Amino acid sequence: MEPTIHRGTKEIDWAPFVERYRRGEWRAPIFADIILTEMRRLGPPHTLTLLDIGCGKGFDDDRRLQAKIAVEAGQYLGVEPDERIAPNPFFHHFYSCRFEEAPLRPGSVDLAFAVMVLEHLEFPDRFWSHLHRILREGGAFWGFTMDARHWFAKASSLTKKLGIKEWYLNWLHGRKGEERYENYPVYYRSNTPEQIQRWTPAFRSRTFLNFNRIGQLDYYFPASLRWIGRGMDRYWLDRGLPGPILAVRVEK
Repeated sequence: MEPTIHRGTKEIDWAPFVERYRRGEWRAPIFADIILTEMRRLGPPHTLTLLDIGCGKGFDDDRRLQAKIAVEAGQYLGVEPDERIAPNPFFHHFYSCRFEEAPLRPGSVDLAFAVMVLEHLEFPDRFWSHLHRILREGGAFWGFTMDARHWFAKASSLTKKLGIKEWYLNWLHGRKGEERYENYPVYYRSNTPEQIQRWTPAFRSRTFLNFNRIGQLDYYFPASLRWIGRGMDRYWLDRGLPGPILAVRVEK
């Protein structure tokens, strides 16, 4: 998977962002810098229409990073299906619905992005079809999600089927929405390069990045058992297997 794109005279090497994650940096600032870099490729500051899909609690649940991106946009639009979440005040327009239902004009968005959304798509064809419709020619989308090829995604699906996922997260981190993140239903139907290629034949290009490092899943283990997750991380890294986070860029 080649992490470099070339359009016109502007070449961007995405590998340094992957390396930042491997060195231990938290994912959210890295993802935000990818979006800001893409914005500067697409046009001058304050000229672009951006769409933040699944935006309610901020950019990867970080409202400061969301504000950092919004301040450079010409129009900053948001979509959030959870009606309980109040948006930040800087959205020019906010759609409280699923992305597929948002009444956006065809070809009206320069750059769209979604953090930890793709794993929740029950009907990926509807998402990708609507995305292609609302992006302008040459516009781009970035999706940051869980990689279904990684053992963590398989373990997450298994614990859900066994009915113990909520109990375990409540025991480890407290009640969802109060002391930990919301645990929305996941389907993992748009979470590998092969799956995404299936849904995106209408786009002119696809770029995939994979993020991996030791200790990245400490959150899901008690402190006394984190050696298990880190041992799995080391095993995966040593064998060149995909890490738990997949980033996809598509261009119309």
